[in-house]
Amino acid sequence: MPNAEDFAALARSSPWRFSALHFRKRDRHGDVEAWLERPGRLRVAGPDGRETIETGVPYATSVMTVSVPESYSDGPTVPVETVEMVERLPADVVPERRADGLVARRPEDPFILWDDPMYGDYAWVAMLDPVELSHHVEIAEVTESDRNGRRTWWAEVAAAPGYEPRCGCCPLLWSEISELDEAEIGGPTMRESDPGVVYPDRYLVGLDHATGIVVSLQPLGAARRPESERWPNTWFEVEILDVDQPGG
Repeated sequence: MPNAEDFAALARSSPWRFSALHFRKRDRHGDVEAWLERPGRLRVAGPDGRETIETGVPYATSVMTVSVPESYSDGPTVPVETVEMVERLPADVVPERRADGLVARRPEDPFILWDDPMYGDYAWVAMLDPVELSHHVEIAEVTESDRNGRRTWWAEVAAAPGYEPRCGCCPLLWSEISELDEAEIGGPTMRESDPGVVYPDRYLVGLDHATGIVVSLQPLGAARRPESERWPNTWFEVEILDVDQPGG
């Protein structure tokens, strides 16, 4: 049976566990069907039947010239250092792995392009790469089950101080802690627009073992949503239809 450390390791592992994914997602906005090809191509058939194609640039190379003034006057500047920054994909780097193949530690290179193309908001990106569930969270009640014929790990997960969502306005673990993080950067919080809002205590999260993506997110506790349309998606369900997982 998996434990909390195993669950966190799976949440870190998605970028290396598949290259193509076909799935359906259901949330408060309706049902969509999506085809993801890594790196950087996403096709989505929305609730209205319209198709959206999002693409990302897989590689980008740029040269940065760092310049400083010759003096503290208004004199000319001179280049003192030229640094070539090459953006890379997760497939180009090797993470530190555990004995079971899950990721123990990700490379910390700031030029790695982690994100898949986005549809709707950044919770979509976090769903496909839920690294935010691997640190500064409380993970409890870890279990394993068969879901739609696929091995799935479940846990009750709550944001802890230091929780770092992919985007503060649309975290996977919408909570008082995620709202405080958003407020620190000057963003509006739901409690400011609706003082009576009650945040979920925690979330029941399902991770597909083969891919590492979130396939189920359900709030737990006596939550009360704000009336504002800005409230984040606190639940969704994903059905994986087809997957190519070269290393998973």
